[in-house]
Amino acid sequence: MIGTSLQFILVIVFSITVVSRCEVRESLEGYQVWRASVQSEKDFKIMESLENSGRFDFWDFPHDVMVSPNDADYVRDLLGENEIKYEIWIKDVQTLIDNQFNIRDGKVKAFSTDPDDVFYTTYHRYSEIDQWIRNMAARYPSIAEEFILGKSYENRVMRALKVGNNSNPTNNRPAMWIHSGIHAREWISPATNMWMTNKMLHDYGTDDLVTRLLDMFDIYIIFSLNPDGYEYTWDVNRLWRKTRSVNLNAEPVCYGVDANRNWAYKFGGGGTSTDPCSIIYRGEYPFSEMEVKHVVDFIAEKSKTQDFKFFMDIHSYSQMFLGPWGYTYDLPKDLADQNVVGKAFVDALRAVHGTEYVYGPVSDVLYVAAGISVDWGYGVAGIKYSFTPELRDTGEYGFVLPEDQILPTAQETYAGMLAVYDIVMNDTLSGKI
Repeated sequence: MIGTSLQFILVIVFSITVVSRCEVRESLEGYQVWRASVQSEKDFKIMESLENSGRFDFWDFPHDVMVSPNDADYVRDLLGENEIKYEIWIKDVQTLIDNQFNIRDGKVKAFSTDPDDVFYTTYHRYSEIDQWIRNMAARYPSIAEEFILGKSYENRVMRALKVGNNSNPTNNRPAMWIHSGIHAREWISPATNMWMTNKMLHDYGTDDLVTRLLDMFDIYIIFSLNPDGYEYTWDVNRLWRKTRSVNLNAEPVCYGVDANRNWAYKFGGGGTSTDPCSIIYRGEYPFSEMEVKHVVDFIAEKSKTQDFKFFMDIHSYSQMFLGPWGYTYDLPKDLADQNVVGKAFVDALRAVHGTEYVYGPVSDVLYVAAGISVDWGYGVAGIKYSFTPELRDTGEYGFVLPEDQILPTAQETYAGMLAVYDIVMNDTLSGKI
């Protein structure tokens, strides 16, 4: 009996030790974000050399780069020698992180379906998102159904929602795909996606556009496509971007792949890295990340009976609405129609809170990036309307957007999405797509 008790105590002590190690957070005190004025190809190459070194985290390449206290002199000298002007955009990253929870206050908010409830003004752990999905399916059984996309590298269940009128046969109905959270640190992405989905379900039967939409389409939605990385941002490194797969070929061992460089369309081109320690590491091969492969397999299977008309990958930050191509400066053949959708989105969004967005191809508006989801959606899956919105803001908070901006971000994004959905429905009915 005594031996069993001691064994039990040792197990508890060991468990507490393991949990404590997992919860040790990396401090970013003294880290700053510098905004460089990139005016020429030479300036661009200098910033690119910083990115390729693997030592620096670009929040918005090639302009916004996070600089540690130890690297400040080096970067200052490099920019000075090359006459690149810059300003300190964020004076202390850790201060932003410490102040991000200005509504949650360390407490888990009770589940609610009221779009104005405080539940939707706070960020949520992955377990809370997972439970919310189950709650939504139970609350709206006629128009919402949970499904399992697969499991993550660290064996987390990747639960998702199918939104649509379940009384209509699923086979042959047109479909849409929406995911968020592919980059772990972009917390506003899943938070906005949750609010918009709840609003859509809440308004079914009272809002004509929403009712027509859910009567016509099946919308498949996953809220955190990178659950391992997302949890890591809560427990260890708030600014982690990649997945958490182990890159054993790196020395020292580095973790993760940029899941938005891992898609099998023009894989390995510009805006990617072969360095496993880089934040834009593309992976050893296309779809090396099981989280990405689950999406591709799901859409391929559903496409046997359903025609996908819309594909969206929600990101932050920069306030943009982006379409293909990312891998090249060449323009897509459907640019005119895609720009109609982009303009409708930014106009409707602006009307809510006055927030300004820009729209256009990824490579033209943002930067060249190969192996990205939106290029795969358009170039492989053949989904003409494949887009990536980059949500608030333009750099004041960057990836560390405080909770009091969740609601306005979600409200304006939803208005933009309704305008987009209207076009997609009309173009589907007319046979244009």
